[in-house]
Amino acid sequence: MKEVVKVALWTLLLLGLSFVYMESGVVSAKEFKDVSTKHPNYKAIQEMQKAGFISGYPDGSFRPQEPVSRKHVAVLLDKALKFPQPTTQRAVFSDVPKSHAYYAPIMKLYDQGIVSGANGKFNPESSLTRIQMAKMLDLAFDFNMTEHAGFSDLLVTHWGYVHANALYANHVASGDRGQFKPNEKVTRAHYAEFLYRAMQANTAQPTGDALVKKEALDKLFRLTSLIERTFHLSEENHQTFNQVRSEFLHYATPRYVDEIIGGVYRGEFDYLPYVNDTLHTEVKLRLEYSKPDPDVLHVSTIQFRNLHDDKGGFVHAVFIKDAGQWKISSYDVEFPGTKNFQLTVDEAKFAIQDDYDRHGFQNVRITYVSKSQVTGEDYMTHEKYTFDKYKFMIDSHLGLHYVTINSDSGLIN
Repeated sequence: MKEVVKVALWTLLLLGLSFVYMESGVVSAKEFKDVSTKHPNYKAIQEMQKAGFISGYPDGSFRPQEPVSRKHVAVLLDKALKFPQPTTQRAVFSDVPKSHAYYAPIMKLYDQGIVSGANGKFNPESSLTRIQMAKMLDLAFDFNMTEHAGFSDLLVTHWGYVHANALYANHVASGDRGQFKPNEKVTRAHYAEFLYRAMQANTAQPTGDALVKKEALDKLFRLTSLIERTFHLSEENHQTFNQVRSEFLHYATPRYVDEIIGGVYRGEFDYLPYVNDTLHTEVKLRLEYSKPDPDVLHVSTIQFRNLHDDKGGFVHAVFIKDAGQWKISSYDVEFPGTKNFQLTVDEAKFAIQDDYDRHGFQNVRITYVSKSQVTGEDYMTHEKYTFDKYKFMIDSHLGLHYVTINSDSGLIN
């Protein structure tokens, strides 16, 4: 969204917590009787109060544990952003008929893609969950998903996977001991904290080349995750390509969908290179990108091999913006062989650190031990070549052990 819309949404969401916008730019600092200085969200609540964004209840309380209502967020969003009238005249949600007092604002948010409901219901009386919050903030602040958090309770098939990871990448939500807890209710204090962080992240958003880099990572992670989700769900539901083609078209061009994704369904190709082999932080090691015009983005990077198959290699992708929506236009992977990564010791250490962090290891210390020369064979030409295999000692909360990583492909053993 444009900057003015982001500001409006920020103000509105604060109102949605019964926060009161103060017309005066100067508001005296005050303490809430139920938010002590030891409260974990004290700073966020106080900073927004001093800035004039929030005010508590007449009795001097903030009521930090009170939940947020979905219907109230909807009506306040509508009032702040002044969305156009809903394009559909029918009731989309079974629990929000046209006679419902909040039908118009809920349908306006539905038209804007900010809310989608679940199982045909909007649940207007329910409180907001963490994953619903993630979606709203991700869409409102137009965050870039620049990495995967690896939340153990949020698989790629979950509709909110990319939204939670976008918040994680922008330090808005970090989860709790490796879990995102998507269905947990959001309290007023927690929402205040999330919004405070979102505002800080939005202020810190880079410009110029640094922003293009974040956009490149976002397209690599977000679009491939969304296609992977669609692919897995179609398998689970035993759907044919024709039945899910329209869903894929949200994330890729017709040519890519029909020739490449369709080719996998028809058996012409074995797999999509990013399905079941998620791109991770290794893409940052050799990331190259260019934006010849605002609607075209070229990205080149590397994807490590794994122990289970021959995926991985030099990645070359093109993304285009179609009617305001970024989509994959092409995505090719060149297998490493005689032309290979030639990872340095520092790059190998970086990759191992990321791998252990994602798997929940704590207090990880990585020490380079040695290297040895290994002979490999080019996957395509069968030509022999040599490469370095690095050995590292890993010290973590589980004790000492050793791993090796191939410098040609990033394969960790």
